[in-house]
Amino acid sequence: MNTLAPLTTAFHFKQLAEISVQLYSTDPDAAVVILLPALGVPVAKYDLFIQQLLSVNIQVVTADYPGCGQNRPEVSRTFDYGYVDLLNFFIPELYKAACSVSSRPPVLLGHSLGGHLATLYAQQHTVQVIGIATGNIGLKYWDLKGKFNILKAATAINAMILKDGYLAGYKIGFGYKEARTLMRDWSRTIFTAGYQHITGTVYTLSPEQALFIHLNLDDFAPLSSTLGLSRYFQNPEVISLDLSRTVKGHQHSAWIKQPAEVVRTVQTWLNQLQK
Repeated sequence: MNTLAPLTTAFHFKQLAEISVQLYSTDPDAAVVILLPALGVPVAKYDLFIQQLLSVNIQVVTADYPGCGQNRPEVSRTFDYGYVDLLNFFIPELYKAACSVSSRPPVLLGHSLGGHLATLYAQQHTVQVIGIATGNIGLKYWDLKGKFNILKAATAINAMILKDGYLAGYKIGFGYKEARTLMRDWSRTIFTAGYQHITGTVYTLSPEQALFIHLNLDDFAPLSSTLGLSRYFQNPEVISLDLSRTVKGHQHSAWIKQPAEVVRTVQTWLNQLQK
């Protein structure tokens, strides 16, 4: 498989950071997705996924989150942002870039945290969404073991934030350096099972088309959690894939290294949208 290098552009985020945007463009009439990564995962980790999307004529626009990957400055006590900043100042810039490479409306494709952001963005904008290994992290969507683990994680995260002014996630295997407000937004969702504290609006149902891909044995985004997030759309499609026989490692992220089945699922759904 030939590897296509991206074109690059950039924008300023909150007047503090320059965000590098990667545009993988092959056909101005082909579909284009905006790839929103998981927490703390550099977009470089998605290279095989991106190249396989390109091989089936799906264009990609993506960028590291502020302070992640190649973007500077790194997250710190003084460089902070939350969900609202990503919804208002990050995704709109990627959307604008995606519109420059295709005549078709961009589709938001989010992994984990990226799926949260895509879903919330669709509550206020006309945009179709694909969520992969993502879900509503509210306690009511977890079994007893899951409730215990997520409360334990939230306790550790908030203690570390109080100490350092940000989450040094690399110390606990949860992201890298993550913004204080972002993680407090995330933690609060555990108890509210909703996002009104982020969006400032009551629960609404988006009329837009949405696909959610649940991965069997993914205990970071169990099916109950995925269904909980999908309910922010009037008529979502939820598909469960069992990749565990061929994809080794934690199913939440191991699929990135062997993304062929996910790519086929995305391709099929996007093709159906055009009928």
